[in-house]
Amino acid sequence: MNQSRTTPLVCAVVCASALCTLPAFAGGDRPVINVEGARIQAYPIAIAPAMGEQVSGQAIAQVLAADFDRSGLFKVLNPDSFLADPKTEGLTPDKIDFNKWTTVGAAGLVKLQAFVTDKEVKVEFHLYDSARAAQILSGTYSSPHAGLRQIAHRFADDVVKYFTQQPGDFETRIAYVRHTESGKQIVIADSDGFNAQALTGASINLLPAWAPDGKSLAFTTFRDGAAHIYSVDASSRAITPLVLMGDFATGASYAPDGLRFTFSASRDDNTDVYLSQSDGSAGRQLTDARGIDISASWSPDGKQLAFISDRAGSPQLYLMNADGTNQRRLTFKGNYNQEPAWSPKGDLIAFSGRDEKRMFDIYTVAVASGEIKRLTGNAGTNEKPTWSPSGRTLMFVSSRSGKRQLWTMTFDGNAQRQLTNEPMGASDPAWGPASGDKK
Repeated sequence: MNQSRTTPLVCAVVCASALCTLPAFAGGDRPVINVEGARIQAYPIAIAPAMGEQVSGQAIAQVLAADFDRSGLFKVLNPDSFLADPKTEGLTPDKIDFNKWTTVGAAGLVKLQAFVTDKEVKVEFHLYDSARAAQILSGTYSSPHAGLRQIAHRFADDVVKYFTQQPGDFETRIAYVRHTESGKQIVIADSDGFNAQALTGASINLLPAWAPDGKSLAFTTFRDGAAHIYSVDASSRAITPLVLMGDFATGASYAPDGLRFTFSASRDDNTDVYLSQSDGSAGRQLTDARGIDISASWSPDGKQLAFISDRAGSPQLYLMNADGTNQRRLTFKGNYNQEPAWSPKGDLIAFSGRDEKRMFDIYTVAVASGEIKRLTGNAGTNEKPTWSPSGRTLMFVSSRSGKRQLWTMTFDGNAQRQLTNEPMGASDPAWGPASGDKK
């Protein structure tokens, strides 16, 4: 379990030479992790004890192992089972006894060597296919000392991309609400919950939402005496108002193009979904049903919105076009469904629903068929799902360990892992954009 730590956030890691070495495998023999099926078969991988400077090397190996484990794509083997002698085995193929690695079940083998100077940490990585005794990926990565963990995240992303042909999520950032004695504050952190930084003071701040460029976040705050939407710059922490209309305005959600966002506002005792320009201007009402319409979430193509409405008597998921037309109901099971989050792949919408025990759990509903799958159960209250940029992972809030904390799991509910360990709890997670989208 990783704990949030308040240290300077280092986003940039310099890759001195990332070399992808592909052996001449036959097309069907190349090792691949299939991420398109209903269930992922985890790839057994061993991370050998670090060579070179031990403190940095071991720390990087631990971060790498946690990344792999949390992804659900890999089965990280227990070092206690390793047969190879770390004192005599080397880094290159001619110095590795691959039979000892295949014997313990390692389909893949990671070797790393760390070098440290006064200014930076440099790490040489090698990924081997154990059965073929062949190197399949290698690279040398460097960073200032404060960015040591980012070196591991960078290599983990490269490994994921090699096996899946899709980007990894480890270099991304997350936002969430940290609970304190003074109130609730907006925090951003690395994707594993480390390097947490507060962007706001601790009053009543809720529901952070990343702008698609990763430069700012919208959030709901009571700083002016009522619930309204403000924006905070992720670098300067400058806060500006976005929406001050109505009795309250809350729940901003940016369109994929970053030019618009939706929110919910209450006027004349009716709560509806509105659409605004990115600067908060030109607000336009999208719903006008009797009851409450809230929590809009954009489809990845920006053409549709999922939202919650109780117009039929209980909160359920609905869909509509981005201009408010063609409103139709999506869920017909459960008596209290809330908090939709549309997958970046477009096929699923995650949400939280109240079960027969009156506890909330995380579900997904297929957009095309309406089929619902339950992802959590019998483990406290589970709410507020948010997707990683790849669509392979969900982050959510769970009370299963006591205080509410952030957890992650794969899209099918596997590999459920605790992410934060905030003393007074954490809530309202929001996964930031892909690292390549940060300007």
